[in-house]
Amino acid sequence: MIKQFYFMDNYIFDLDGTLVDSSSEILQCLQQALNQNFVAYDKSKLNTDIMGPSLREIIKLVVPELNDEKIINSVVARYRFLYDYNNKDSSKLYAGIFDWLECLIKENKKIFIATNKPKVPTMRLVSSLNINFFNDILTPDKYSQDKRLNKQEMIEDIIIKHKLCKEKTVMIGDVLSDINSAHSAGIKVVGALWGYAKDINSLKETADFVLDKPTGIIQ
Repeated sequence: MIKQFYFMDNYIFDLDGTLVDSSSEILQCLQQALNQNFVAYDKSKLNTDIMGPSLREIIKLVVPELNDEKIINSVVARYRFLYDYNNKDSSKLYAGIFDWLECLIKENKKIFIATNKPKVPTMRLVSSLNINFFNDILTPDKYSQDKRLNKQEMIEDIIIKHKLCKEKTVMIGDVLSDINSAHSAGIKVVGALWGYAKDINSLKETADFVLDKPTGIIQ
């Protein structure tokens, strides 16, 4: 199993919770957006347990009783303003990630990102964290603001556009939605156990491989 993973040619990485720990910045900006829209919420719910889904899903987790689309849209817009262009972002690469990516590049592997984070903050992070060396980066709004891609569609787009062999391609993600999207796209998956997954056991059972840390042992 270990050899099978390392003999892959193409690596598609999730971003938040896999390459980057962006939880503190996301939670801070979301708190500000909720406060500035005068939305009452349980502060205890603003923790890493809500990380992983889309922004609208995260808002629902924090304020499940909020059904006013106008207010939700206002919170989303304010969050985007606060987060997208923040030049003091506290997000950081997980320890070992940069060396791992450099190693893959030296071995002539192709590396990609498929993330639910929109294009503007994704490219800001890639630039500020000095990891602007991916073969391609797919975001929900890569092609259009009107038709947003889901994670499976991003993976399929990468495979088709770059003519990748599915048997030689693997996805690395930290939550079950990453695993399910990659499997639906027809490729194997590595579960990143250092990320935002709430149910580690389910992640282990569903992924084809698991990795305890970026420089750790694949099981």
